[in-house]
Amino acid sequence: MPPAPHSGPDPDDPDPDDPEPIGSGSGSDGSGSDGSGSRSAPAGGNDGAEEPAEASGFPPPGDEEDDSAAYLGELMAAAAAGEELTAADVSGAGFGEGGTAQQLIPGPVLATLVHAATTDEKILATLSDDDLAGIIVAVRRIGSFAAWAELTAIREYAIRADPRRPGPAPAAAPGARGRARGLDSRDPNAAVAGLPGSPKIREFAADALAPDLHLTWQSAADQITYACTVAARLPVTFAALRAGKIHPVHLRIAEDETAYLDDKYLAEADEKLAAAAQSKTFGQFRSYAHRVILKLDPDSALRRKNEARKDAHVRPFREASGNAGMSARELPPDEVLASWQHVDQRARDLRAAGIPGTLKELRVMAYLDLLQERDSRTTPPSPAQDTDLDDAGDLGESGDLGESDLGDMGGSGETGEDPCDTSESDDPGESDGPGESDGPGESDGPGGNGGSGRGPRNGPGGTGGTGGTGVGRPAGNSGPSLAAQVTLTIPWETWQSTSDTPGEAGGFGLLDPETARDLIAAAARHAATRWCYTVLHPDGTAAAHACAPGRHPAGPPDPRTLKFNTVIRGPCNHAQAQQGYRPSRKLRHLITARNATCTAPGCGHAAANCDLDHTMPWHRGGVTCECNIAPLCRHHHRVKQAYGWWLEQREPGVLVWRTPAGRTHTTTPTVYPT
Repeated sequence: MPPAPHSGPDPDDPDPDDPEPIGSGSGSDGSGSDGSGSRSAPAGGNDGAEEPAEASGFPPPGDEEDDSAAYLGELMAAAAAGEELTAADVSGAGFGEGGTAQQLIPGPVLATLVHAATTDEKILATLSDDDLAGIIVAVRRIGSFAAWAELTAIREYAIRADPRRPGPAPAAAPGARGRARGLDSRDPNAAVAGLPGSPKIREFAADALAPDLHLTWQSAADQITYACTVAARLPVTFAALRAGKIHPVHLRIAEDETAYLDDKYLAEADEKLAAAAQSKTFGQFRSYAHRVILKLDPDSALRRKNEARKDAHVRPFREASGNAGMSARELPPDEVLASWQHVDQRARDLRAAGIPGTLKELRVMAYLDLLQERDSRTTPPSPAQDTDLDDAGDLGESGDLGESDLGDMGGSGETGEDPCDTSESDDPGESDGPGESDGPGESDGPGGNGGSGRGPRNGPGGTGGTGGTGVGRPAGNSGPSLAAQVTLTIPWETWQSTSDTPGEAGGFGLLDPETARDLIAAAARHAATRWCYTVLHPDGTAAAHACAPGRHPAGPPDPRTLKFNTVIRGPCNHAQAQQGYRPSRKLRHLITARNATCTAPGCGHAAANCDLDHTMPWHRGGVTCECNIAPLCRHHHRVKQAYGWWLEQREPGVLVWRTPAGRTHTTTPTVYPT
């Protein structure tokens, strides 16, 4: 191995702790050396290719840099030849403060040195604290470059034009100042709103990319929009990420704080934020960025508040503890403060009426009282009720439907008839019709039920699922009343207290056995509740399904008294096939018991809110049978119909998606807790 480069103090070197803007070529981010005399890398960085100084962050090399550059070159040649680097090699590379390796921009050289140091425990153990700290910082720089590379590749993937279906991009609105958070249209090549140049994005690029990234299509779409946004609006800060000078969180903060900034101030803000992010913690940088933006454009704060208010919502959620919570976001401040005062006053009234508990506990009781229009002063709830999932209708924005296990408590919300009868459904908008047009009455997008005001349909519980309408009043005062338009996936043995297998509530999450039994009792108290059951295979997939007609206020009936219909798997003999276009209620239940969610890769949209799609279109000879129908949310129904996409159901419930790029992804039947 080559000897370490000589070291000697240079009194003319700048302070390595003095931050400089990108391309300054001095300080800790530039090309100077510290008192150790270690020198910077050549201008080409680690890639070996010549780059301008402003791109690499270092000035062109001169005679003083030759020793360090030659030493690193010999190290890389040795590594390329298969030689193992030693602790002396790594230490001599200059990971210490102001050393050569510390100043390298991310690339193959830095990655090789870090790999040698971190994958050999003997080398790692012999390094000094100074070198070890330098390696940790180097790993951070490599991580920043990796984040930049991912965003850059995502942007290229999304804006690459489809030569098979070119489409004009809508013109950018003049003087656009809004937040770039989505697409202007659904054209094959749609433009991102508010970005310079309006980069065009292929409409279903997010769907093609999401399975490989193990993301939902919504998350992939957010990544695409974010990548386009930072590249177009914050080029200097984005370049700092590439050079490893800032952390990805710094870039995220900069993007968020400048989201509503008028375009005419962007360049100035970008320069200031890129420089400041190199020396500030996340909290310090957030505060600094906020002050800069308010100083440049005071009106941006009002624009942010007004835009965020459009996303006002209330939703329940599952706490990590297994309890439940409810949040209300982006509401008017005066309304929230007045509402809080009302809850607090009601809690004090409860205390004055002699209800036991701390003020904190009484606020919880008052909150639930107000939401359920009850008064605990006249009918005190049971002590354990404060933390129950009270009034759990419409669990989650998506109206998720968790299918029924053996004894799983799914409710149909129907009145008096067998929800699994074989009569034809009158519901519009089920599967794709002739021409595969979108039927009415379905969901308008991810996580919604079309805003129709109706509860979801199609589930093993009939028209049930979540998205409860709140119909009905509590049948008694022994506890909360829950319309089982939320399908509760609860093993029969758990209900009978002979098993601790967890249950599940659609849109809410897993339920511990005690909570599962509480929810069954709450469902039994509601007049709209109906009960459905699914028997499981040993692997947790659906084997058979049945629904119990009529009300059962005492609790779910014994499943042994019901007639179960087989859920077809493997080769299909079309025993459940029907002549008509729309599947019967019985067939819908079997299909949605088999696949409880949308059958697109990574999509968790409840089958109850999905279109029941003929995989081979009905008007082209596709049969109305379990082997040719699967739930697709409205968005993925459109994806399936898009140019270049192909969907095949190789056996009942097993679907293979092929993207325009030729990549394939397979989804399989739902696996329930067992």
